Amino acid sequence: MVDEHYSNEEWALLAAISVLVIACPCSLGLATPTAVMVGTGVGAQNGILIKGGDPLETAHKIGVCVFDKTGTVTLGKPIVNRMIQISKDVTQLVAIAIAGSAESASEHPLGKAITNHAKQILDVEVLGTVEDFIAIPGKGIKCTITNLAHFFDLSSGIHVAEKYRVAIGNRTLISEEGISLDSQTETMMRDCEERGHTAVIMIVDGKLCSIITISDPIKKDAASAVDLLKSWGIKVFLLTGDNIRTAAAIAKEANIPRERIFAGVLPKQKVSKIRALQEKYKTKVAMVGDGVNDSPALVQADVGIAIGTGTDVAIEAADIVLIKDSLFDVPVAIHLSRVTVRRIRINFVWALMYNILGIPIAAGVLKPWGFTFKPFVAAAAMMCSSLCVVISSLCLKLYKKPADVQSAERKLRDKLVSLKKSGRAFLSIKLKRKQL
Repeated sequence: MVDEHYSNEEWALLAAISVLVIACPCSLGLATPTAVMVGTGVGAQNGILIKGGDPLETAHKIGVCVFDKTGTVTLGKPIVNRMIQISKDVTQLVAIAIAGSAESASEHPLGKAITNHAKQILDVEVLGTVEDFIAIPGKGIKCTITNLAHFFDLSSGIHVAEKYRVAIGNRTLISEEGISLDSQTETMMRDCEERGHTAVIMIVDGKLCSIITISDPIKKDAASAVDLLKSWGIKVFLLTGDNIRTAAAIAKEANIPRERIFAGVLPKQKVSKIRALQEKYKTKVAMVGDGVNDSPALVQADVGIAIGTGTDVAIEAADIVLIKDSLFDVPVAIHLSRVTVRRIRINFVWALMYNILGIPIAAGVLKPWGFTFKPFVAAAAMMCSSLCVVISSLCLKLYKKPADVQSAERKLRDKLVSLKKSGRAFLSIKLKRKQL
């Protein structure tokens, strides 16, 4: 504005008012909250629920990402592959009924798989009665089973006792029960575990009865998501309560190095593993999980990420929830954090530029050349500063997933389509052969 004739006192007062208006830190105050607000909204649109600004601002610093196995890297829908009968005192069908009844009181996914298998084989909806049930975290269950006789035709020679004392679990539980495995049984279990299956042992009335092998297929996007994180310089670990052989087989499919596997970890030990990684690498650690047992580790991690199909406890404990149950959303969440933090920095630079340029002019630096700010012009400039910061934050609405994530998703989608076509072609050929 062209200089007008005012007394020195009047100019001093006008300059002071203009400086106060220009120096108002409105734009600086808007720089972070507006970007965080838009960033969390964009995350929600992409199926990523971010609980506040702290996790959004922290995720870009993640240097280590730890994945739980069951339900996170795998589908979380285990199925019973095989039930190997060892004891001759109990028939196969009775053993299936005992195992299904015992696990019906369990909340563990493997237990539910055994119960569903028993109901399917026996073609029933309700199994035997469970008494004195004890769930031992990281080991297995113990209980007493009654009321099984009505499932079977006793006239066919099947013997069913009034009650059975049952223990189902891993080697640790079996060892605590005073049962040792012979070399043949151990070899069978090792073979199953090396194929990525979980082998659990059932003891009935103090004797080794059966081995139950359970598989939980890996998610189709797990390996691609892990590769993306590794390409960004993020170290990826697998955390599981399973034994090292099963964990190694799953980790190999997911492209996680064997030396970065934590196997045989009890639920209460998961927190210490996360803490150890934080101390070792001196960086932000993310934990991705879905179960009740993962909740303490999700809280301990700098950023806890829960799978949307997981338990309510895990979702409540996490900082970020992946609604779509896609592991591709883990790198997307990290990338969104990076973009948001970069936008916050741009906002700060923009706001500071207004103040750095505006304050000297308002103070009368250009007055000798006949140019200065009156208070209403300073107010308009300040308004423009805040408006520019808000518009800058709104640019986050144009966010798109990173190109490498889109490419990986496209490749996986094409692969699945190709497999479906191959399957249909195979079935078509098989039907034609039958017709011939």
